[in-house]
Amino acid sequence: MLIQTKNIMIKKSYILLLIATLLLTPGAFAQSKKKAKKKNKKVEVIQEDPRITQMLTATQRIMFIDSMVVNFSDFMNYIPLSKECGQIQQNDSAGLFTNELKDLRFMALFNEKDSAFHINESRLIAEEWTEPSIINGLDNASANFPFLMPDGNTLYFAQKGEKSIGGYDLFVTRYDNESNSFLRPDNLGMPFSSEANDYLYLIDEINDLGYFVTDRRQPAGKVCIYIFKPNESRHIYDSETYTPEQIRSFARIDSISATWTDNSLKNKTVRRYKQVKAQHQAKEQMYETAKTQQTPLDNLRHQAIVLEKALQLSRNYYARASESDRRTLHDEILKSERELEALQLEIHQQEKTLRNKQYQQTNH
Repeated sequence: MLIQTKNIMIKKSYILLLIATLLLTPGAFAQSKKKAKKKNKKVEVIQEDPRITQMLTATQRIMFIDSMVVNFSDFMNYIPLSKECGQIQQNDSAGLFTNELKDLRFMALFNEKDSAFHINESRLIAEEWTEPSIINGLDNASANFPFLMPDGNTLYFAQKGEKSIGGYDLFVTRYDNESNSFLRPDNLGMPFSSEANDYLYLIDEINDLGYFVTDRRQPAGKVCIYIFKPNESRHIYDSETYTPEQIRSFARIDSISATWTDNSLKNKTVRRYKQVKAQHQAKEQMYETAKTQQTPLDNLRHQAIVLEKALQLSRNYYARASESDRRTLHDEILKSERELEALQLEIHQQEKTLRNKQYQQTNH
């Protein structure tokens, strides 16, 4: 009887244990399933823009020699462009280029209708700039910071839109005389264009130096100006010599020194840039000094020089102008000649007065 009771108790314990196991199993099973789900969760892979991949394979081999970080609002003041290549100016967010002859301008103007900048053209005719008009050949995407090469045909500019891989990218186009418009622009590619904003590209042919401006890796309101040695022809990094990661590094401009493949050429270019930079700074200092020391006679002389140049441009244009334009120009030229004659007379009288004053001071 005792043995039978004992067997019944064992069976009851076994049954209770079995019930407890069954009750606990669903929770444990759900928990293990949850862990399995966590383990099997796929990591989302961000696909790279195929245009970036394509650009990387065609990254140009460029020797960069220096760089400087400056404010975006006046970065053009730090570029010592030779006067034979024209003049670049900046109005905060907009760029302006004037050619060497000072009779042609390309400027970025903001259009409130589409809230974008567009590059406009203006010409100096009869001492007055024509009404700016959007240049033919560029699409409606926002475009800024134009630079026209001395050949008068090659135009570099920044543009953002469908053809850009980031904010602003850098483009080049050439003027076609037959269609009287610029051809379809081409993206300059890497290392000049990037997923950041790349604002300006220009070549100083006189000094054989290139400048390029970008805000990549810069805080808000700052840009980096890179100085480089222009190539006579396009060269790209060989994929058999460099790894994909090395080419990406060159495209990002991770290291300026990594681009120094020819130390002799690098040193020569650095010396030339330092000379150009020093001359530019000296001229800026002289200009600022001259402004503070300028006399009324100096102002008159400056006005006469400007008027003489304008007259010469008007006379040159008169020779190829239409009959109606010639009638207008004729009156303008006569008026300017009278103004110049009066200015020269005033200058002569003031110079005479100044000489007499200096003579009296010397003899007293």
